[in-house]
Amino acid sequence: MAEAGIVLAGGFATRLRPLSYTKPKPLFPVLGRPVLDWVVENVAEVAEPVVSARYLSSLIRAYVGSRWGSRVRIVEEDRPLGDGGAVVNVVKSLGLRGPVIVANGDVFTDLPVREVWEFHRRKGAAATLALIEVPPEDVSKFGIAVIDEDGRVKRFVEKPREPVGSNLANAGVYVFSEEALAAFPEANGEVKIAKHIIPELLKKFDVYAYVHRGLWFDIGTHQDYLKANFAALDKCGECRPEIRGVKIIPPVYIGPDAVVEPGSVLGPYVVVGGRSKIGPHVRIRESVLMDGVVVEAGSHIVRSIIGEGAALGKWVRVVEAVVADGVFIKDEVTVGRGASIGPNREVEADVKEGEVLP
Repeated sequence: MAEAGIVLAGGFATRLRPLSYTKPKPLFPVLGRPVLDWVVENVAEVAEPVVSARYLSSLIRAYVGSRWGSRVRIVEEDRPLGDGGAVVNVVKSLGLRGPVIVANGDVFTDLPVREVWEFHRRKGAAATLALIEVPPEDVSKFGIAVIDEDGRVKRFVEKPREPVGSNLANAGVYVFSEEALAAFPEANGEVKIAKHIIPELLKKFDVYAYVHRGLWFDIGTHQDYLKANFAALDKCGECRPEIRGVKIIPPVYIGPDAVVEPGSVLGPYVVVGGRSKIGPHVRIRESVLMDGVVVEAGSHIVRSIIGEGAALGKWVRVVEAVVADGVFIKDEVTVGRGASIGPNREVEADVKEGEVLP
């Protein structure tokens, strides 16, 4: 077993605004469960989870306390430290020596942490990083590793501007031995694992790569968040609910205590959060509704995200848009493509395409 499994959950999630104004990215739900839950469960197979939090940390602390209790510890950053600095902060705060597992708390993946840990031990590596294959056109968005036939990392380039002969990207899961932790550079401002730590470790140790060929989604944008939920729906064998008088076009997930009234049509690719209330003759497809959403009769939602506790009146139309937590949209309002509505506000008039209501 590793000494600890550090789950990084401190990012600001600026690209997910306005949804992330009131909800930290690790608490964004996939199939009704926060991404953080999926990560913690994965890490807990081989280590005691420790969550490193900063942005909206009070919400993360409250959720972890209610869901996990004392089984998951939390260490808060007093200032932005970067992902590498967050690891150092946890190690020093808890007096850890290693080895430790580190996992990004905002990535939805079926990457098996247990297998990464066992691979690390077999190789006798000082450090191991998980990699995921990405399309060649996306290489410049990630840290890219070049590996040999034995899985040893020969070169690592953060967001390369030119081809480096590989499309194996950093998947945000690492194992660091005691000797690797001891070699981390001293924190001077923000320290990044990919930019500052991995290059230094490559100079001193054998660093190995575990290549994952499965689901992997960084939910950092609205579109990627939808894609993660849709991929989870594809893997969900139970996402074919039957509700009398309601037409379901699978895959569809309906959370606990949600109500859908007769005459509505849901799917394909729809997630309805727990305690939501969907009125009669509502049409929803390719969309995610978070917990406690109310949608009244005759409304139409397509390729959109509706935040927690939002309420849509009768005959509302939302197409390819984002509605944040706690919004109330009055009857017959249309929200245009590419529009976004900030949290906890009332919307009485149509929202134009691309318009942003903060």
